[in-house]
Amino acid sequence: MNPVRPAGVPQAPVALDGPAPSAPSTVAPLGPTHATAGVASASPTQAVLADLQAARIGPDEAVRRLTDLAISNARCPPSMRPAVEARVRGALARDPLVGQLLRRMGTTAPEE
Repeated sequence: MNPVRPAGVPQAPVALDGPAPSAPSTVAPLGPTHATAGVASASPTQAVLADLQAARIGPDEAVRRLTDLAISNARCPPSMRPAVEARVRGALARDPLVGQLLRRMGTTAPEE
């Protein structure tokens, strides 16, 4: 019994003098039908990024939408939403790394 294969599964012969055989691909190539299906099922974050890349929105709008998505995904009670929003926007405004990345994008952090 081979410790890697279950009992009853024959082991493939090993060729020592040639190139190693490649495993067959189980993933279908991405064609036109798969590409359009991926866009339809894109997450809201991916949709914002696609809009930004296609120049349908600018960097400021992308940051605003992504921030709004992060706050809505926090799933906090409605009574806590203003406090969570203030903390997220404050953290974005004060974080030097985020500030640097946003400046490279040509935008600024959302207002606190």
